[in-house]
Amino acid sequence: MSTALYVGGAVAVIALIGYLVQHRRRKRADFKKREKSQFADSGTRWSKDQHEYYVEQFYETGLTGKHDFHGGYLNFGFWVDGNTDYIKASHELLSQVADPVRLGRDSRLLDVANGMGAQDIFFYNKYKPEHIDMIDLTLSHHLIAKKRVEEHKLQDRLAAHYGSAVDLPFDENSFTHVFSVEGGAHFPTRDKFFTEAFRVLKPNGWISLADYAMPVYPTNIISNGLARLCSKLWNAPLENWYSPEEFKKRMEAKGFVDVVVKDVGAQTIPGYYDESVRPETLSQLSKIRGWFTTYVACRVLDELILYVYKQKTLTYVIAYGRKPEPSA
Repeated sequence: MSTALYVGGAVAVIALIGYLVQHRRRKRADFKKREKSQFADSGTRWSKDQHEYYVEQFYETGLTGKHDFHGGYLNFGFWVDGNTDYIKASHELLSQVADPVRLGRDSRLLDVANGMGAQDIFFYNKYKPEHIDMIDLTLSHHLIAKKRVEEHKLQDRLAAHYGSAVDLPFDENSFTHVFSVEGGAHFPTRDKFFTEAFRVLKPNGWISLADYAMPVYPTNIISNGLARLCSKLWNAPLENWYSPEEFKKRMEAKGFVDVVVKDVGAQTIPGYYDESVRPETLSQLSKIRGWFTTYVACRVLDELILYVYKQKTLTYVIAYGRKPEPSA
């Protein structure tokens, strides 16, 4: 009798999880139709033989148009001076990207992998650039970003696009700045993005990234296996994992000069982890992404991130460089 009860209970739990997953998928599909996306019927512009498809699936999990928790920001934050407030840490991180490259009123910014658009509202409000184009490969992010821009009545200053970082739909020499906050690790590959960023930047334009690097390549079986698992779960190609020093060399190889790559792992990853395990954070995320994704899938990934950081096989960098004037 007890065995039958256990089996019945297990079947009921599996059925409930299946129902909740399908329910969220239907709500996400309804959201895309409501926002009049041309991709609403298929739910995506990517095919299953494209890396972008799997990154989009990773970030779409649970999204149904809700976008207010954490102010709509998705970054790790820059945690200094004893700060424990996520919004403040997020703003500080974005300032770490923008300040060294002098984003300002005469700037035309392209923000690649912009998430749900909150960071571009921040960039506009703080730095007042002439115009911001933003592009993301996740359809729900793109639609939420468009909606956010409309809510702030900034359609004449901010434009959202749905596309890939390695095939940017912009002409050469279009922007004074190209930013990417935590997108580079996902790109297929980061090197191809560097090529595209160089192409669309004007001479003397700046690229600036908040990104990840691998200070020490794992040599033992366990560390190597965990690093590969983290890469797989995160949909981050192994080709994108290299040291901060190699990061700088690769930017220079693509033509950038005055390149700086700063290791800021200590100011980002531990603070992000502490925020991720707060009961309020978990409670709010579960309303958006669902119980299983929040308390199981994301917890496994975040624990892996903290572990590989402590093993010195993961760190966080701020990297920037300039496209030089063409040679005479």
